[in-house]
Amino acid sequence: MKTLERTLGLSAVISVSISSMLGSGIFVLPGVAFAQTGPSTYLAYMLAALCVLPAAMSKSELATAMPTSGGTYVYLERTFGPLVGTVAGLGLWLSLLLKSAFALIGIGAYLSVITHWPLIPTVEMVLLGIVLLNLFGVGKVSKSIIVVVVLCILGLLTLIGLGFVKAEQGHMEPFMTEGVEGFFAATALVFVSYAGVTKVAAIAEEVKSPERNLPRGILVSLAIVSILYALVSYVLGLLFPQAAIADNLKPIHTMAQYLGGEVLGVVIAVLAILTMASMANAGLLAASRFPFAMARDRLLPYFVGRLHQRFLTPVWSIIFSGIVVAASVFTLDVGKIAKLASAFILLIYLMENIAVIVLRELRVQWYKPKYKSPLYPWVQIFGVLSTGVLLLSMKSLVVVAILTIGVPGLLIYFLYAQRRIDRVGVIGFRGVRKDLIEKEDHTLFQNRLEFLELTGDANVVVALFGKERSPEVLIEMGASLTEGGKLEVAHVTEIPEQTTFTDIADESPQVRALRRRINALAVKQNVSVRFDPILAHDVMKTIHQISSRLHCDWLVTEWGGRSRGTFTLHNPIGWLRNHLQCNLITFRDTGVRYVRKVLVVIQGGDYDRLVLSTADQFARNNEAKLTVVKVVGTKLPDREVNTATMLLSTLVTSCCHSQTETQILRSDKRGEDILSLAVEFDLLVLGTKQKQTLWETHFGTEVDNIIAQAPCSVVSVQAGREI
Repeated sequence: MKTLERTLGLSAVISVSISSMLGSGIFVLPGVAFAQTGPSTYLAYMLAALCVLPAAMSKSELATAMPTSGGTYVYLERTFGPLVGTVAGLGLWLSLLLKSAFALIGIGAYLSVITHWPLIPTVEMVLLGIVLLNLFGVGKVSKSIIVVVVLCILGLLTLIGLGFVKAEQGHMEPFMTEGVEGFFAATALVFVSYAGVTKVAAIAEEVKSPERNLPRGILVSLAIVSILYALVSYVLGLLFPQAAIADNLKPIHTMAQYLGGEVLGVVIAVLAILTMASMANAGLLAASRFPFAMARDRLLPYFVGRLHQRFLTPVWSIIFSGIVVAASVFTLDVGKIAKLASAFILLIYLMENIAVIVLRELRVQWYKPKYKSPLYPWVQIFGVLSTGVLLLSMKSLVVVAILTIGVPGLLIYFLYAQRRIDRVGVIGFRGVRKDLIEKEDHTLFQNRLEFLELTGDANVVVALFGKERSPEVLIEMGASLTEGGKLEVAHVTEIPEQTTFTDIADESPQVRALRRRINALAVKQNVSVRFDPILAHDVMKTIHQISSRLHCDWLVTEWGGRSRGTFTLHNPIGWLRNHLQCNLITFRDTGVRYVRKVLVVIQGGDYDRLVLSTADQFARNNEAKLTVVKVVGTKLPDREVNTATMLLSTLVTSCCHSQTETQILRSDKRGEDILSLAVEFDLLVLGTKQKQTLWETHFGTEVDNIIAQAPCSVVSVQAGREI
């Protein structure tokens, strides 16, 4: 697979991002915003910047984890699957192109100041130049953009300085001419001015050191532009009454002419034309990378993703993008369609914040961003809520935008892409997987080791996912349960669906070192161990196939719990844990290496015998003393307590062969008292109920809380699903 050359540094990233925002958002939209809210327009710009900040941080994180062409399309496709990816990719492509067309049309308002050239032919010539510039290479594009951006910023700063000299505070009243509703409507409108802040992520594959330059470039450009927007609109409010600015399509020219006469007005008009042409260029540059990335993922015909042999640019994608912009200029009411595109972009920003939450909380192995959004998850939650409020303020426009821009993506997916791909996204893998339990799956493993033959049976399977504190301890625990049988150790590495297994090199040094240690352990423990490193797109399917084919009695994994930067529990096999046909052991290692005292807590349920016999097995293997505890309420009558004591003694006699003592613990604070009791032990064994609610799966049960806080190592035992 061909990749794009990395030619863009930090200054180019900032200039591309700023140029994507500096255009019609400052040279045209203030007039429309003044008609909706008056002098409070500058606050609307500031609030919009605050609302876009979470999406900027989220996209910076996503971009450093997936620095490839396609930007948002790639992030959403890998997270939510190809259906969402196709709709998002085509929708963003159309949105950015329509906004570029809007910028080109905006040039017309400023062209009228200096020339009488016909609008449409002039705009089409500008568009042709932009297309050619993109075809010749993004490095040449970025150099021209930098010059335009610097001149534009200098021009705007000049106007701001002159404006404060002539300011008249009386023009700031009334502050919100259409009330709070009008203010929020204006905020939703000017929000589109910042839509370009994250466009640069779409060309991440061409950025040098993307882990540093992408987040810095995005955040710096957002800060610069938001300050410029607020200051310019504030000065406009000081200089002019609302009637002079409302619905004025060239408000910055009006401002320049008032402050410096015709000469300054012409200079600013020229700058506006160059800047909006630059914005259209940046929009085409970013938009053309969406079809390029989608073609590489087989969601569009392959030729769309071909690179020019000499210039190494996605030539067909750029040409198609130019054709769409040209057709839009000729045939569409671009101003209205640009608003529809903006509503769609708001929805995409909301999805980007959700994508960060999903990828972090599901602990996707391949998701390793080099930049992490601060204040997670509160920044993302604020982004979802604030963007949702802005979407609601747009009312029916959101529905129209989704239908107008989303439908082409749906048609492409169902008519072309669906039969060519079998990807489901991270959500599809981690969701309800009835396909794994409704019928036996006899297909070969969908991983690099397709030739792996799982012949015979294994009593115990130990599943390793790469972040275990001590894999050897897990393997020793699995070996103690084999009772002379076979032990299978599966080291599962998750990779993105878009990555083929042939793209992965041979075994990593970590895996080779682990193999050596496991071989040594097998000799020392005198147990039959087979070690299989497996690359998998679908972790749950891999674990299910291993456990079902080998007809194992036990599956052993490490308890992940909550880790830094997350707020839910980690369970790599997710929904499958409640549907395994084998018993499941989840182990939390606290560093205890000599187990001499084992505490087992039973609940009086159907699986007490399994929990107790498992604890006894660990106690015998470690020559440890076993203490069996049953917790009862403090208000339980003494007669019933005596009965419980007798039943417990009978159960222990029938299940345990190690040195054992029993204890009835009277408590109304079960968790707290178990934790207090566990201080005196090296290993705590608990039973876990087979069925858990969705809330318990992600945020924990009482047993999970005990495991997380226990001062000793902990084993939870869960019985397999009855067949």
